[in-house]
This record gives sequence, C-alpha cells and structure tokens, in this order.
Amino acid sequence: MFVQLIGDKHNAQEILFKIKQWDRAIESLDLQAITDMCSDHFKVFDVSSQQNNVSELKQLWEKYSSDFVDDVRVYRRKVEIHAKSDLAFMHCYSKIDYADTTRALNLPWCRTTFCFEKIQGKWKVAHQHISIPNSLLNRTGFIGDFLFKLGYLT
Repeated sequence: MFVQLIGDKHNAQEILFKIKQWDRAIESLDLQAITDMCSDHFKVFDVSSQQNNVSELKQLWEKYSSDFVDDVRVYRRKVEIHAKSDLAFMHCYSKIDYADTTRALNLPWCRTTFCFEKIQGKWKVAHQHISIPNSLLNRTGFIGDFLFKLGYLT
C-alpha cells in the first residue's frame, strides 16, 4: 500500500497506525473498538446515509454485520495523510471485500476521507466520508444489485 505523509511526519505515522487499528476493528467487526476510536461528536457521511454520532454508527454496523461475517478485509490504495499537531486528514480509495481473493465481491473502490483530532493526547476519528461514483447509484449491473440487497439503495 502506497502511503504519502504530508506535514508533521510523526503525527502522520500515528494516524497510519490508528487507521490500521480501525481496519482491524472493521475486519473483526469489533464494534466496541470502532466506537472507542471515535470522538464524542463523530459523524459519518456514507454512500447512502449519514450517522450523526457513535450510537448511530454502531446501529448501522449491527444492521449489516451479518453481510460481513466471513473473513473480510479492508483494502486501501493511494493513501495520503496530512497531519498537524492536533488535526489530521487521510484520504484514499478503499473497499471492504473478502480476504480470499478467489471469492471477491468485485465491489468498486470507494473514495474515503477521515478527519482525526487529537483529544487529550489521543487521536480520535471525528469525521468519515465515503462516496462511490454516481454511475453506480442507478442500480445497474452487479454493483447496484448488491448495494440494493444490502439496503443501501431503494
């Protein structure tokens, strides 16, 4: 995975470590670990919804966790981390898919942005934004059908 660190390199490395922790928590569906990494005023703008706090994020993961119970992995590419003393942004392309590439869902790469803030010496996720290309939102082809099945599209 290519990673570009911009700004405060030490803090950017801390963010890289934090995002690896985040990915492992997603892969293991450790909802407590996920929510522990979020700030109190955390928000996420997902492909088709918005969660305005940690509780709503947890409810979303509980709703869809049965779709991701079998050996999933978070993939990232073109990662850029911009860090200062108490604020950092990371943007990349990402997707969740099976770890076993022979069983891949072939989902598209999403555009992902995280905003981190340092609170009492610890990095917390304050905001996450995930988007997919507009052409996938019209329920055409496999990707649209899969997102519809998961309840992302109506």
